[in-house]
Parts: sequence; C-alpha cells; structure tokens
Amino acid sequence: YTLAVMLFYSVAIHMYNALGGWPESIGTRGFPETLLFHINIQNVYLSYLLGFTVFLIPIIIIICSFVKKWRFLIKYLSIQIIGLIVFFLQMFLAPHEYVYWFWD
Repeated sequence: YTLAVMLFYSVAIHMYNALGGWPESIGTRGFPETLLFHINIQNVYLSYLLGFTVFLIPIIIIICSFVKKWRFLIKYLSIQIIGLIVFFLQMFLAPHEYVYWFWD
C-alpha cells in the first residue's frame, strides 16, 4: 500500500500545482493531459488493488483455512486487508477539497 499512498498524494500535489488550487467542480473537465494520465494511472492501480484485496484475498484465506499446511499464511494475508483499512484512513489526511473530489 506504500505505492497506493504515494500515488494518492502525488496526484493531489500534481492537481494542486497544475490547476493552481483545488478543482471547483466534480470531474476532470479542463484538466491538463499529464494530470489526466496521472489520474488514470492512480485509478487503474487502486482499482486492481481494491479488487484483489476485497475479492481475492478472502477466497485465498478460506482456502488456506481448509489446508492445514497453509494455515500459517492466514496471518500474512490478513495484513493485506489491514493495509487496505490503514490506506483508507490515511486518505482522509489529505486536504478535504481533494478527498471530496476523489470520492465523487
């Protein structure tokens, strides 16, 4: 999740610098191409990370719980889920204008 946090805050910095402040409306209309590219990278990465953590990790944990040799892996896989929670909490440390834009 280190890369996710870095992407999240680097888009915030890039957005603030490119627009000269925070966006006044929801959406990306009028954003420079470089900022749009940066936002797309962030969206793709966070989408895959979220999908992996929310859908795939629980299935792997269930499988590991049935295989005695793999049960020790459950604690390590759980760290991925805890990382997601910590990441979401860290997101709210960003300026509220950016967080509002991000969630809409």
